[in-house]
Amino acid sequence: MLRVIKVGGSLLTWPGLQATLPRWLNTLSPSTNLLIFGGGECVEAMRQLDALWHLDPTAMHWRCVRLLDATFEIAQELWPQWEIFPADSRPPLDGDHSDAVERLQHFLTDFDPNSPRNIVVHIASIYTRCINALPYTWDTTTDSIAAYLAQRLKATELFLLKSTTPPGDLSASQAAESGLVDAAFPTIAPRDCRILTVDLTSQDWQANRIRTSN
Repeated sequence: MLRVIKVGGSLLTWPGLQATLPRWLNTLSPSTNLLIFGGGECVEAMRQLDALWHLDPTAMHWRCVRLLDATFEIAQELWPQWEIFPADSRPPLDGDHSDAVERLQHFLTDFDPNSPRNIVVHIASIYTRCINALPYTWDTTTDSIAAYLAQRLKATELFLLKSTTPPGDLSASQAAESGLVDAAFPTIAPRDCRILTVDLTSQDWQANRIRTSN
């Protein structure tokens, strides 16, 4: 079983995150959990600059991806017991034109699939300019990057962890229209995967479904 978990960047400024995230993970069935972290206030600052200066959208997109290096490193500090991918040097955003997700697949096969694992994934190592499945604009955030990863790896579940309580079950299009996920999400959401949103700051951690059919 393989699970992709996107941790919303807004949660990084929540004091309860370091203790709560491992507790929530322990409530799930044993699996390999691939965790990616959003940009939070770092990326929001870029949105404000873009709104003011109307900057090049593609250049701004990759600036925001580079900012995710920082949240990846913060996750390493907060949970040093978790694995990271890649464990060695990271490729540049342009990549070497080899398939980054295939490298991750190979990494996953090197271990016992029956042993639960938490792996923090460096986004710029699996999402490079070689990938054209998503627009290089504000329409793409870590929501869609997580969905892309879940689709490519044929993950069983995709969790989107938020800091606010999502509405009830929605279609992917409705979730995008409401601002719960980004605009590109309906085009990339994997169809053979349970997609769930959870407010990690809530008491009950209720999971609400996002449907890929209307």
